[in-house]
Amino acid sequence: MVEELDDVDEGEGREIWFLNREILVVRPREPFIEWAMASDEEGTVDRDWVETWVTSFLLPQFESEDEALEGVRDFCGVIFELQLSEWILVPELWPEDRSWEAFQRWFSFERIQVAWDLVDAPLSSDPPLPDWEGPVVDA
Repeated sequence: MVEELDDVDEGEGREIWFLNREILVVRPREPFIEWAMASDEEGTVDRDWVETWVTSFLLPQFESEDEALEGVRDFCGVIFELQLSEWILVPELWPEDRSWEAFQRWFSFERIQVAWDLVDAPLSSDPPLPDWEGPVVDA
C-alpha cells in the first residue's frame, strides 16, 4: 500500500530520489491485440485484459522531443520483441515485420520525462534466466 506523502514522517525513511531516466509507457493497439488473441489456442485470454495491458521501459534522459523520438525508434526493435515475448516465447511465431512503422501500428507510446523513486528500498535489476532466449539491448 502506498502512503500519502503527507502521512510520511519526514524524520523517518529516506529522501525521495529523482531517477536519471525517462519512462516510456507502451500500450497495445489493434494489430497486437488481434495477434495476442489469435495466439491463445485455449481461448482463456480476455480481450479487455489485453487491451489494458501496459508496459513501461526506462530510457535515458533526452534533451528534446526529436531526440526522444529517435531514441524510441532506436529501442523499438527490442521493445517490440519484449512485448511479443510476454505472450509467446518462440521467436519463430512472432510477426516478421518488427520495423519502426510496424511498431507504431502495433503500439501507442507515451514519454514520461520525470521519474521519482518513492520506495524506501534500493533499486534492483535481475539478469534474465539462464535459458533466456529473448531480446537483448546492444551496449
